[in-house]
Amino acid sequence: MGIRIAMINLTSGTKHGGVETFVNELTQNLAERKVHVDLYTGEGPVDISLPGTVKVYRFPFIPRERIWDLGSRFKKMGERLSFAFHAWSELRSHPYDIIYVHKPFDLPLALYYRLRKGGKVVYSSHGTEFFRGYKKLVHACDLVLACSHFNAQQVYDYCQLRPEVLHNGVNTDLFRPLDPDPGIIKQYEIDPNEYVLFSAVRLIGWKGIQYAIEAIANSHFKDRIRYLIAGEGAYRKELEQLSKDLGTEDRITFTGRIPNESLPHYYSIATLALYPSVADETFGISIAEAMATDTPVISCRVGGIPEVVGDDSVLVTPKNPEQITQHMDEILTNGFKGHPRERILDNFTWDQVTKNFLDLIAAISTRNT
Repeated sequence: MGIRIAMINLTSGTKHGGVETFVNELTQNLAERKVHVDLYTGEGPVDISLPGTVKVYRFPFIPRERIWDLGSRFKKMGERLSFAFHAWSELRSHPYDIIYVHKPFDLPLALYYRLRKGGKVVYSSHGTEFFRGYKKLVHACDLVLACSHFNAQQVYDYCQLRPEVLHNGVNTDLFRPLDPDPGIIKQYEIDPNEYVLFSAVRLIGWKGIQYAIEAIANSHFKDRIRYLIAGEGAYRKELEQLSKDLGTEDRITFTGRIPNESLPHYYSIATLALYPSVADETFGISIAEAMATDTPVISCRVGGIPEVVGDDSVLVTPKNPEQITQHMDEILTNGFKGHPRERILDNFTWDQVTKNFLDLIAAISTRNT
């Protein structure tokens, strides 16, 4: 395919997360289809592994922590504009057909490129980072995408523009059912009679892990549960204290951050995955990854999560540990009758996401600028 795409996302070079996974996976899948993609990102510690045909350009920037504190949106915009200042010289030297950004703070750079060089501007919304000027910037784009129908409605409610939906995807070759990993069983000294529960999240309050801990404390299987919580964050100390207060500290292990490629091995020993988020998550990529390993999931009826899980996982009311306990004990007693992996294979593979993206790009490529 002759189209040339500049994929722009500062944080692909500085951290791991849902947007970063989306950018890397889509870039890789586009490259495998012989689409020319260059990645523009920030200087940082993240090792980016992409096909050799993808040129990765890294640029310095002023971290948001060093920007005047006039609000988080102002700090993020300042960070991205400093990145744009350094990236512009390289960006303008290439004839791109598509400038593809994933944060609204990168839209000034993309729209300036279109003004000076031509091409189309594509913006993917992955959340609700609205700010003064967002409406004008978004309406100026050639194509606006949202990661779920829920997120598309959020954007519409704010600026009366209806995005096309391009769901997030799951690497179903990586996240697949595996035989139980004996090394992990040995590492955490898991008894054959124990049920392993697992979560891989940022340890922040709205992820709802506190309600999972409360649910375990009230479970009939409390003394046979081992709950492994992967991830780091500012809320970890509070969660550890809650576990002690509820008498579950010997049942719960905080593993720290686990590399993405190792997560399927943890799911291989898990009877159940817990993702009791209380916020309006726009998609829920960790939930979809767990489902791709065919692990039953208990999550909450918020945001875009119901759109992802369908009828193949259990949804409860947010902030309701009693419901989590009820469904947890039911699954541990009788097993789970759903088909989580089939749900992901039918709806959220990267092959499907990439094809949908190319169809959307083909449609705008025929329009006049």
